[in-house]
Amino acid sequence: MTAPLSPLTAESTSAVTAPSRDWWATSRRRVFYDSHTPDWNDPHQRGAAADPAFPLLSEVDPENDLQLLADAGVDSVVLFAKCQYGNAYYPTTIGHAHSALAGRDLFGEQLQAAHRRGMRVIAYFSNMWDTATAGAHPDWALVPAGSRGSTGRWPALCLRSGYRRYALDQVREIASRYPIDALWSDILTAGPCVCTRCAAAFEAEYGHPLPEGRDDAGWLDLVHFSQQTLFDYLAEQRAVLAEVRPEAALIPNFYATTFVDAVIGLSTEHLALADIGSSEGYTDWHGLGFPSFASSYIRAGVLERPHEVLVSRFVHTWDFTLRSEAQLRFEAFTVAAHGAAVSLDDQPSATGAVEPEVYRRLGPVFERIAERAPWLDGAEPVRYAALSVSQRSRDLESLLGAPENPSIGEQSAQFPPSEPRSSPSDLVAAVTGTYRALVESHLPVTLFDERAGSLARLDGHRVVVLADALSLDEEEAQAIRGFVAAGGGLLVTGPTAVRDATGDLLESGASPLDDVLGVRFGALRPATYPYLSAVDDSLAAEVGTVPLPHYGRLAELHVLDPDARVLLTAVDPVLETDEEHYWHNNQPAAGLGPARPAVVERRFGAGRVIVSAARLGNNHARLGHDGYRRLLDALVRRAAGPGADAPVQIEGTHRNTELVLRRLGTSIVAHLITGGPVARLSLYGADQPAAVEDVASIGRMRLTAPREARTAGRVVDGVLVPLPLVDGVVELTGLDDWETVVFEA
Repeated sequence: MTAPLSPLTAESTSAVTAPSRDWWATSRRRVFYDSHTPDWNDPHQRGAAADPAFPLLSEVDPENDLQLLADAGVDSVVLFAKCQYGNAYYPTTIGHAHSALAGRDLFGEQLQAAHRRGMRVIAYFSNMWDTATAGAHPDWALVPAGSRGSTGRWPALCLRSGYRRYALDQVREIASRYPIDALWSDILTAGPCVCTRCAAAFEAEYGHPLPEGRDDAGWLDLVHFSQQTLFDYLAEQRAVLAEVRPEAALIPNFYATTFVDAVIGLSTEHLALADIGSSEGYTDWHGLGFPSFASSYIRAGVLERPHEVLVSRFVHTWDFTLRSEAQLRFEAFTVAAHGAAVSLDDQPSATGAVEPEVYRRLGPVFERIAERAPWLDGAEPVRYAALSVSQRSRDLESLLGAPENPSIGEQSAQFPPSEPRSSPSDLVAAVTGTYRALVESHLPVTLFDERAGSLARLDGHRVVVLADALSLDEEEAQAIRGFVAAGGGLLVTGPTAVRDATGDLLESGASPLDDVLGVRFGALRPATYPYLSAVDDSLAAEVGTVPLPHYGRLAELHVLDPDARVLLTAVDPVLETDEEHYWHNNQPAAGLGPARPAVVERRFGAGRVIVSAARLGNNHARLGHDGYRRLLDALVRRAAGPGADAPVQIEGTHRNTELVLRRLGTSIVAHLITGGPVARLSLYGADQPAAVEDVASIGRMRLTAPREARTAGRVVDGVLVPLPLVDGVVELTGLDDWETVVFEA
């Protein structure tokens, strides 16, 4: 048995090195063959099967099925070794083989068929969900915290029980027996576990009983305990893989963007154990903009090493519908333009038969991605705005966020409910709302966190944005201080660096960024619906003078720098709405004052600092109109300083077009991804998600070129066709949903 890496720290993960494998970075066209199939001969899985004699898996045909994928241009495939039901799809000597296979080595047949066609094979392995084993070994069960409640339909297993050895032995069996190219390690988010084993280990580690809810003492200890449990298990799994199949990549499913409660256990530290980063980017869960955010998030998490994003074949995930060709294109092209591998989630029927129409639609999508490979491989993001998504902020969100929703679990919300929030942390709305505002404004945005390798990537950016960054350690503060002093811009929104790592408020003057910000954040004012107004003439000319309502209470902003410039002020509403006092049917109108500083600007070293007491990204997410997008756009560009515009800009609006800028050698590559959403009903009690059902078409678009550009070209059918570059502008006509323009210095 290989000893686990412990404790979970940046130092411990920095020692982990991965062998170089070219395909990790160049494989971009993947299918995730999502083949969870219950075994009705196992009493723990049978449930209420209408027809136990149904011919499960009877129509699986590896030669036909893998040829169908190959014809669609698939270069790698995730095939099931062990599914969430706990069924092995090969003759296992350790686990539970699916009885419908009657000893057949389906996984081995599929692997050979894929390898013969030049496809890389990634073995799927379910970790904490295993229905068969949970039924056979109830003493290995995970016990969910009371505040989380049930883990849902899947019985989960504790990684501190005997199941841990069982699972690792099965990974060893798979990797030893089959020449897999990678292991896809799934279901690492079933915790936290509060069984007697975990409770005893927790108390031994932290010296107090394991908490049940976020209001109990030691909640952050439980967050870190859960993270350590997963880290140690993944480290052992990685060690097994490295021992018996060292050329294979480990791909943990990092289902842990900002909407996932940190107490479940996944941490960015785990990504040091990943050879290929992976995240799910389903639009039916989180909105049409989510593939973009998921791509940026996982790219930052693995420090720009190889990564993938899952998109779905389904309209409503795993319902056996089929997305339109237009939406498949939009989601896949978004992911590919950001530099990630596209992994399309498909599921065969109960008989194991594959739906050919999926691959008829997928073929042209993967063909377009293949032809753009010369402008994707080796490209890096253009660095302009860097948005913080620190793990520390995620941990504090678990403790301090969303008191209106005290349950533990996945908080789904790229565009969260349209209602005020005054909780100390509102991280999901802060980060995703800020990200969307910058994307909609066509400003390049990358993500970063507090790890040393991530902070080192701030160089080359023009602006750092901190949104709901309640706590910074000294290393983060020093990196940001140096960045601004050297001429970078800083925009902070909401109280920033005002708490320690445990969530406690710092004493006045103790913030590690006080000298940079030139302000102190005071107590929250009582009004839950104040208004912001631009009072700086140049800013007002950009964003207008219409007062902006702010969802949530504002902190007092005490300005310490006499040379600071007030950009926006805040006033309270005419009244505070409650059960007896209200203004018409909705929110109260703005009062007449007095006005207080809400957003101020100052200089620090050679850089510019803008501090906002208002939560700007949160309000863009929750209010959903252009006022906060325009304000964030203007403030980010203002913080960047005069003459520090993004290297490529779209003239005009085109809000449905995302501009993704990548640097490739001396070239800047501009990807233009356009989706045209179909309107959907959105009323109380009936909410249908937007969809893309027509391939977008734009008659004309103008792009300003980088100052250093001498030539420009447009990729057409895999060939770079010269474009006229006149006075620093190129004009495109007849655009479709993915255009690529290359500017060469």
